[in-house]
Amino acid sequence: MTDAVADPGWGQRVIFRRIDDDVLELDLFVSKGAFVREHIHPTQEETLTGVAGTFIQVVDGKTHRIGPGDSVTIPPQTPHNYDSAPEDCQLLVTVKPALELDRFFRAFLGLSRDGKLTIPEKGIPTPLVTFAALMYRYRREMAAPRIPLWLQRPGLGALALLAKLLGRRTSYPEYGWY
Repeated sequence: MTDAVADPGWGQRVIFRRIDDDVLELDLFVSKGAFVREHIHPTQEETLTGVAGTFIQVVDGKTHRIGPGDSVTIPPQTPHNYDSAPEDCQLLVTVKPALELDRFFRAFLGLSRDGKLTIPEKGIPTPLVTFAALMYRYRREMAAPRIPLWLQRPGLGALALLAKLLGRRTSYPEYGWY
């Protein structure tokens, strides 16, 4: 696997610095206008440290401006997102424990870059069964906010099974998704 993945259309580039069981450390480059929908990490703590530019992070409804040297730490199961980035910026992102979040980034950004997955700012991702299979595969790393995990995991599992029954791919080794 390469040590970087990017999706110019999504406006993100990730360079992996460190990947081990305890820590995932990466440089995140965000283009002006890029966004990430609200989500949670069920068991991971995420720390964002500004390197260049200004980044606006929303954590559990509270807005944080992150400039060079500023940090925000997001506890597990805390909803967070960023709306349209006001300018190009760079962040150092540290996630503990790493689990397989690096593989999620590779799969998500690769699928998006290659036009195989679209996640709009609002509305339903398409194709839904590919999104569900991705979210189910990386359910330890990523989840929807404000829906109990005990409820969303069986639903995602059912959609992932439907994808498989429909003959859709539920594994993308070329993106690190096994």
